[in-house]
Amino acid sequence: MTRPPGRARRHSSTVRMRAPIGAFALTAGASTGFTALSLAADRACAVHDCSTSHPTISMTLRDANVRRDAVPLLTASAACLLVADVALWAVATSNHRRGGAGGVSTHAALLAGVASFPALLTCVESDPRGGTHLDAAVAWSALRMVQGALALPGVVMLTKGSGGVKFAMLNVARAVAVFALLGIGAKLCADAPSGDMSGGTQFAAARGILAYHLSLLPEISGVRLVLCGTERARIDCDARYIPGNALR
Repeated sequence: MTRPPGRARRHSSTVRMRAPIGAFALTAGASTGFTALSLAADRACAVHDCSTSHPTISMTLRDANVRRDAVPLLTASAACLLVADVALWAVATSNHRRGGAGGVSTHAALLAGVASFPALLTCVESDPRGGTHLDAAVAWSALRMVQGALALPGVVMLTKGSGGVKFAMLNVARAVAVFALLGIGAKLCADAPSGDMSGGTQFAAARGILAYHLSLLPEISGVRLVLCGTERARIDCDARYIPGNALR
């Protein structure tokens, strides 16, 4: 039986909006993270000559005012990055065109991202002068860097063969950033137990981690909150929604 034209038109107009909630979470996470780091660095350098010796993040958090303002921002950043990790995993595993992108590394990347959340909470809630804080900070840095490396194969598969060079160049830049961050992270982890850690390098590494994850914005945009009328909503995860991806 043929559906009446009026009913077909009403059905096709039920989808009101597709909001890229994964992209919103990633943008919010990176923004709050950058804000917290800038706040901590600016306040520390206002009372300390950072040109000769830059304080570490832990040293800046010893100040009660910095801690009061930066800790909520860091916590919000970690929570938003966790949502973004789940969004990237959802897009990669729902890529039916390739039977799921990235395989085991995509699932391992999600586990590393999930594990990094309690590590950061432990870091910001513990005494910045104590060993627990230091261990949690090293764990967060390592997990975030490993998560970025593990996510890369799935990210490449999501846009492989999409046409043009834009994604190929972006993925090359991401690979370079991942290896650079892993090298910097290895040095910081090695220096941490002795306390001979460069504060400037630590701040740069944290900003680099956030910048790398922000580069995953196109793929994470594949998660959409679909509003159907005023009563129903659903989550769609599909590589078709990746901006610039020619394989729809």
